[in-house]
Amino acid sequence: MGLAYRADVDGLRAVAVGSVVLYHSHIPPFTGGYIGVDVFFVVSGFLITSILYREIKSGTFSLLDFYDRRIRRIFPALFLVLAVTTLLAAYVLLPRQMVLYSKSLPPSALFYANLYFEQALNYFGPKANDTPLLHLWSLAVEEQFYIVFPLLLFALLRFGGRALAVGAIVVIAVASLAYAQIMLSEAPSMAFYMPMSRAWELMAGSILALVAWPRVAPKIAAWVALAGMAAIIVPVFAYNYLTPFPGFAAAPAVLGAVAVIWAGACAPEGVVSRVLSLPGFVYMGRISYSLYLWHWPLLVLGVVWKGRSLTYFEAGGVVLFAVLLSALSLKYVETPLRRPQALGGNRLARFGAGAAAILVAVGVSAGIAQAGRGFWPISPRGAAAEAAADDQSRTQKNCNNMPEGWRPRDLTPIVDCARGSKAAEGRYDAVVWGDSHSGAAFIGFAEELERLGLTTRMMTMPGCPPLLSAARSRGIGPPGACNAFNETALAEIRQVKPKLVILVARWSLVTRGPALNAALMRGRGGEPPEVEQLFKSLLEGLDTTIEAVTALGARVLLVGQAPEYRYAPNHCFAWKEFYGGDSNACLSQSRADAFFYLADGNALLARAAARHPGTDVFLLSDVFCDKDRCRASKGEDFFYVDGDHLSATGARLFSVDDRLRDILTAALAGAVRPGASAE
Repeated sequence: MGLAYRADVDGLRAVAVGSVVLYHSHIPPFTGGYIGVDVFFVVSGFLITSILYREIKSGTFSLLDFYDRRIRRIFPALFLVLAVTTLLAAYVLLPRQMVLYSKSLPPSALFYANLYFEQALNYFGPKANDTPLLHLWSLAVEEQFYIVFPLLLFALLRFGGRALAVGAIVVIAVASLAYAQIMLSEAPSMAFYMPMSRAWELMAGSILALVAWPRVAPKIAAWVALAGMAAIIVPVFAYNYLTPFPGFAAAPAVLGAVAVIWAGACAPEGVVSRVLSLPGFVYMGRISYSLYLWHWPLLVLGVVWKGRSLTYFEAGGVVLFAVLLSALSLKYVETPLRRPQALGGNRLARFGAGAAAILVAVGVSAGIAQAGRGFWPISPRGAAAEAAADDQSRTQKNCNNMPEGWRPRDLTPIVDCARGSKAAEGRYDAVVWGDSHSGAAFIGFAEELERLGLTTRMMTMPGCPPLLSAARSRGIGPPGACNAFNETALAEIRQVKPKLVILVARWSLVTRGPALNAALMRGRGGEPPEVEQLFKSLLEGLDTTIEAVTALGARVLLVGQAPEYRYAPNHCFAWKEFYGGDSNACLSQSRADAFFYLADGNALLARAAARHPGTDVFLLSDVFCDKDRCRASKGEDFFYVDGDHLSATGARLFSVDDRLRDILTAALAGAVRPGASAE
């Protein structure tokens, strides 16, 4: 395909960026708008390969010229956005947030943001919606691709011609797609962020540019364009955050973009091409790069500044402001610096300016890290509240069995994930088993049991409650990995034969959650689920787990969860200390509000214990609540790292509780003899 200017391709860019922006704004019903990034990849692959093919074929290809164009195209808007975002962040973000932000500056400036965020965004790390530069992962993927691809294409065309180039790229693209699909089950975050799993999308555009496609009748091409546009638009509304992505799920948008670009060359007068070529679409396409850069940090910082999610009206206002900034950026920054005459037409000067911009970004990051959290004024108690977000025991940080690609052989080792004298021997007296709440509570049980001279093991998988049959029948927790984890945990208990098994979970997630969903559905005509049937199923799951454990000679302790909060109490407190407001209101809630979530879970545990004599129950609500209120702090001690996970400080609060000591002492004294009946 030729490289003549295509207004419809700019219009396709507008569709892509519009989908992404509406998705990030949380404006329904654009729940799958993230596919716009995949459309961008196709467009980029098509345009860049078209240019490279023309230059290689004519003998004018220069790698230095290629990177000079990339610098002129990418750097001006990127570093303007980085500079403005950093200034806004310094005003808006809390001290801890600013330090975390500073760590993302070098990866963003050096185009390895995808690698950085794949590691940094984890279950207990920063969340996507709190990360102003997260969107730069896609820019990093693209630039990493273009480090390798020009030389690959040059070699293939020089030594084998176009046929070899197309064949090799098709093979690599298929391998990339297969890798992406496999990694969806093995490691979904790697499938999302890694260039190996996204390369096929860029290569789809490359293949489109390299193949001498036959021309077809305009009517046929027009229908192909309509089908292609439908393949792009439908996922925007049909997909959501639960859709396994990218892999095969990205194929409709990718192939749809290919179809639209190909058909536009054959039928420029087709309805799709004419609509995409309208001035409004073309202009939005021209500012699409800047708009992609601007919209996300403004939305994230807006949420932090407001201390809550943005309303649709507020999000729309932020988007309009981003459009304005993008228009100004295009006119006064991108267009002047994109010309070959920029900086006096001196390529070396442009390379130097680009390197200087990167060094400044790295230097600013180092300066913020050196200043630490003391650079931003906040009260001592507010600083303590912020620090609570990092208040996790070493075991909790290092010993979670993460569900992505988990296999029984991946079970965290006893020697590293147990506390007490027997850990080095691969033995333990007690085990804390459950979801992420068990990991958060582990240190509280482990320290008390260590005082009793016993060794305690942690076996935790986030999102996976210790319910053997319920997990299997209802699919609670991560599919596949949860069931395998629970069976593996039981197998180890069978082998080690501890005296006590402590079952901990966020019970409200599996009891109260469906009732809340039902309440929401009533306003949309949905019918509430059979809550009593769910309760019965969960009780059967506990029965199965308790029976399996006691049959191995161990006693069981069921732990009711601590109260949970809509907003993380420590973050809420720090935010109000920083911005002003009644910060103390963040640190407690009425007992009635707390038990709206807790009551069903506590009742579930009580009924299970009643059905299995010798099984004990310890309710964390008794520790954190009095008869009127539940509290999330005492002085400068904050009991939570987020809205529902206890901090190490919070776990240690119940470790010295006399009720827990009495329960543990009695349970261990009456432990069932190994091999004895559970009756």
